[in-house]
Amino acid sequence: MDLPRDEAALTPASDAPLAPSRFMLLCGLLGVLALLLRLPTLSSRSLWLDETYSAWFSNLPLHALWTEVPLYETHPPFYYTLLKGWRALFGSSEAGLRSLCVLASVLNVVLMPVCARWARLGARAERVGLLAGLLLAVNANNILFAQQARPYAIHALAGMLAVFFAGMLVRELSGVHAPGARPRLWTWAAGLALSAASMLWLHNTGVFAAFAIWTGMTAGLLFAAPGPRRRQALAVAVAGLGALLLWLPFLPMLMRQSAAMAKLAYWIRFSPPSMKSAWTVMAGSQHLHYPILALVLLAFIWLWKRARPQVWLLACTMLLPILAMAAYSLLVKPVFLSRLFEWLAPLTMALAALGIAALPRSWRLPALALVLALSSWDVVGFYRSHTENWREMLVQLKHDAQPGDLVLAFPNEIQMPVSYYMKDGPAVTYLPGPFPALGLARVYTGNAGAPNIAPDDAARLRALVAGRRRVWLIERRADLYDPTGIVTKELEACCRLLRRLDGIGANVSLYEKR
Repeated sequence: MDLPRDEAALTPASDAPLAPSRFMLLCGLLGVLALLLRLPTLSSRSLWLDETYSAWFSNLPLHALWTEVPLYETHPPFYYTLLKGWRALFGSSEAGLRSLCVLASVLNVVLMPVCARWARLGARAERVGLLAGLLLAVNANNILFAQQARPYAIHALAGMLAVFFAGMLVRELSGVHAPGARPRLWTWAAGLALSAASMLWLHNTGVFAAFAIWTGMTAGLLFAAPGPRRRQALAVAVAGLGALLLWLPFLPMLMRQSAAMAKLAYWIRFSPPSMKSAWTVMAGSQHLHYPILALVLLAFIWLWKRARPQVWLLACTMLLPILAMAAYSLLVKPVFLSRLFEWLAPLTMALAALGIAALPRSWRLPALALVLALSSWDVVGFYRSHTENWREMLVQLKHDAQPGDLVLAFPNEIQMPVSYYMKDGPAVTYLPGPFPALGLARVYTGNAGAPNIAPDDAARLRALVAGRRRVWLIERRADLYDPTGIVTKELEACCRLLRRLDGIGANVSLYEKR
């Protein structure tokens, strides 16, 4: 977080610089706290469907991962490539697959104060960084995404670094320098290019993040920063060009993915109230909506008086991705998922920490206690929550299946959890065909490799069931992939339902011939 030009005059005497040993000790304690909060339930929870995608793709050969997978997968292959190397070292268990994101999340916590000291932002900024790291360490949603084998925790780390380097670039272009520090303009530009390119490679919505960051830098420099415009324009352009060149090899792949996605029926339904869910992810939970909002607004007021270019940068960075994705979802294709805004959680916690520091001294501890209490409550709630329980459900199916049983599954992306949890179980027939089933003349809802059930499948289903005494059906989101209930109607016409296993979002049903 930036400091005003006359730092010494505005830094209280009690905000004396921390000794290096004490600072590193506090950073280490933050890292330990973050790690300890991210370990419970790491291996006790089953992978949910999207995580089994990560397990599936990271197990493919690199050539297929970079040439075939982008034809039907909507995410870049970069995260799966990182995970492929990680699992070679740490295994493919639930904890092994998820530990890469745990590491990224812990690094995110620790780097918030470390970056403040590395940039020589002063004692107040270091304390705000430590406080921001504490708030992020206990952020329930950040813990949730740290425990998922998905790219969001690493995306958040890259996003935090991109915002930091952008802030430092704007700060130096505004003529603000720490006492005795040498100019590091091109260090900040290079760091911004690398971190922004990482965001683009980790998730396709990184385009919205890059747009917001560069818009914010441009607005801050134009409206609130004196200085030679040519030098400002050159530094911002060089950082942007560097990020673009690093990301450029993926651009043809993105165009193909966008063309495939345009043909999907897609299941997301966007409405303006959906934007509130983005704030839930950024703040940490619904309980923190208003406390964090109040602290963030207070931080912006503090910055407006002292570091106005940063206000433009940070406001654009927080608001424009949400507004741009909302507009895209309304006008082009609904892509608005709350988890896509997890990368803004570190920035939100940094602003909340600055808001606490900006309070009168007697109010700081109560405000911090309130945020920590609500965060702790939400973390405990997360530990007690449940997600898709593929492990227990498929282990039970494997145990109860008898020779001659028919096992059906739809949509065919269920092949991912089945291949992970039921490797040596009964054979599974996927409807309408094994994943990926490409280019079929039917509706594709959320994935270019997972087509919907169609009336033509009824005859094949009857042929499969003929001569079988028992039929297992594994299904997920039948309302999307079989909205008219073709599979269920065919089974109910010839069989009676014996029992159903609830996998929290997915189900296994056992039918027996009448």
